[in-house]
Amino acid sequence: MSQYLSQDEIDALLNAVNDDAAPASSAPTPAAASTMGNAALKLEPDPSESTGKIFGSSKSEPTMSTGQLEAISATVQTYDITNQDRIIRGRMPMMDLINDRFTRSFRVSLSSVLRKTTSVNVINREMSKFGELLTTLPIPTCICVLRLNELRGPALIIIESKLSYAIIDSFFGGKDRPFTKVDGKEFTKIELTFMKRIMDIAIRDLEEAWTPIQPLDIQFMRAEINPQFVGIVPPSEVVLNTTYEIEFESASGTVMVVFPYSTIEPVKQKLSSTFQTDNEVVDTVWSTYLSQHIKFAEAIASVKLGEAEIKLSDLISLNVGDIIPLNQEISGEINVEIEDVAKLKCLSGIYKGSRAVQIVRKIL
Repeated sequence: MSQYLSQDEIDALLNAVNDDAAPASSAPTPAAASTMGNAALKLEPDPSESTGKIFGSSKSEPTMSTGQLEAISATVQTYDITNQDRIIRGRMPMMDLINDRFTRSFRVSLSSVLRKTTSVNVINREMSKFGELLTTLPIPTCICVLRLNELRGPALIIIESKLSYAIIDSFFGGKDRPFTKVDGKEFTKIELTFMKRIMDIAIRDLEEAWTPIQPLDIQFMRAEINPQFVGIVPPSEVVLNTTYEIEFESASGTVMVVFPYSTIEPVKQKLSSTFQTDNEVVDTVWSTYLSQHIKFAEAIASVKLGEAEIKLSDLISLNVGDIIPLNQEISGEINVEIEDVAKLKCLSGIYKGSRAVQIVRKIL
């Protein structure tokens, strides 16, 4: 008869100790029962050993029940290290100010182009994944791909298809009634050319709205009608999506402005600020004080009569009375350097018994 337990028998004993009662499914096998008496001698602790886990000791470690383990597992959130989700905390109050300015500017611009009363309102601003946003866009959709040169990132202006047809119909003298069925209908070249004009107006108003916060140079890249071809960022990238509702007399639609989080991340601190400073207003008091104090700053002015290059052997053999010719004539114009920067041209001479220079002209 073997004096050692198998792995299955050891697992059965551990389950019995942890649950205080071995269930029927984990009961020891007859072989384990027959050898339990002999194996118990092996599991008894050696008095000379001070470490090690004692099986069958009355001072067993506290254990958790199955219900407690299930409750803990339900509250634990799994983390996938292959997922590129960003954890974005905090609001961006300045985005509300930008949206309000864009709303007012775009309403005036659109009304003047169409010569009709137009209403523009913000209806939603949310964070979502770029891939999820593209799945909500039908075909066709007028999508304008932009590039923000200062932030070195892309952006989108998405105009709903029924709104695009309503704008085109209204501009050419129609009653701004959109097509009832636009699914699968592609934009013609003339329609895309006209919508490019509307996009340019939106870009100009968007630049004006961003100017107090961060001046932007927004560049039009291309226009797409299929959302599958707009791969400006990975599908898992988080984007800031602002939806505007455009209303006419007989039609309405939405315009979305989408900024990837990676694009606006460099200016997130400005967008998260709760106050705004108007950088366009010049503080005359500070500029006056600054100009007055700059006038008292000291600067070193030097005049070089010329330069010469000699060999080391000639330098060693120099004696008193030797003549070193310079690279310019003393009677000609020479440079006046301010802090080692040539700023003026002058003529050398003598004034009241001292060497002096006379300013001739400035160096541009």
